[in-house]
Amino acid sequence: MGTFIGHISPGIAFLSFGLLYAVRFSSLLARGQRTLCLPGTARRPGVRGCVGRVPAEGVMKVVYSTVAVLAEFFYPPGVDKLHMYNPDKPGYPFIHPNEWQHATMYAYFALSGWVDIISQACLPRRVHLCERVAIALPFYIEALLLYHHAHGKQQVESTVHSLLLLACLLVCVVLTAELWRPNEPLLWFAKTCLVMVKGSWLLHAAFILYRPFLGQPWADGDMANLMFLTNFFCWHLALNASLLLAIYWFTALWLSRCRRWRRHLAGANSAFHHAKDALVFNLPTTDGTTSRVEYHAVRAAEEETHLLQECEP
Repeated sequence: MGTFIGHISPGIAFLSFGLLYAVRFSSLLARGQRTLCLPGTARRPGVRGCVGRVPAEGVMKVVYSTVAVLAEFFYPPGVDKLHMYNPDKPGYPFIHPNEWQHATMYAYFALSGWVDIISQACLPRRVHLCERVAIALPFYIEALLLYHHAHGKQQVESTVHSLLLLACLLVCVVLTAELWRPNEPLLWFAKTCLVMVKGSWLLHAAFILYRPFLGQPWADGDMANLMFLTNFFCWHLALNASLLLAIYWFTALWLSRCRRWRRHLAGANSAFHHAKDALVFNLPTTDGTTSRVEYHAVRAAEEETHLLQECEP
């Protein structure tokens, strides 16, 4: 993770999860549904029923985390950092501490993904509490690792990680509150906004630390640089909150138009059937006169004739 790609990839992952949460929670609230954890119901047994219930969020966690762990130890190709200590030096000192910290964090997110998959796809009833605990735990682990991750870093890099730690701690607070209040929309959107902030801040941090826009590295001794880092983080909060609000507005507008479209189709279909039933035919009779017969009567006579033909030997 101590590279440009190492910050870009988790930034994209967190931002994608935030956008997924934004669309999901916005659609729930726009439909008037304020209950996220519905009572567990019996599931259809069998492999097909299990596969059909596999959650996209759980799969995303497992895939992202597994790829990230492999990248920590074996990227770029030909590198092997899967060693904790150096046997060639006296005292066997630890090596690759950053990679092992990152891999530990990703492993907990992968564990959360597997808990989601097992709870939602494999168990007879979904266990919401286990899922909430499983997603809160990785953020606590990330906060702990980030707290001890800034030692020995330059001042700019340390400030970037401290602000990331602040966002992580806020997510921990929200997820802890969700353990007792899972059906609180305010907590849904607070979690969504903070996860989006983590993603966008990691993307921005990749350019701050490794590819500055002006081509010159940030000076550690310049207090103005540190002050603007805090400014940028505050702007990330505002921009992501605005993006979340825009996603909710577009989702509510889209669902409203879909409901109006369905009502229009239902009204047109009802009017068509009413008009069809109101049709009247002038049918000739045996004495040469005509008889007015409604459509539904003709249809009933046709169905009766069809049934009689089926019953004939």
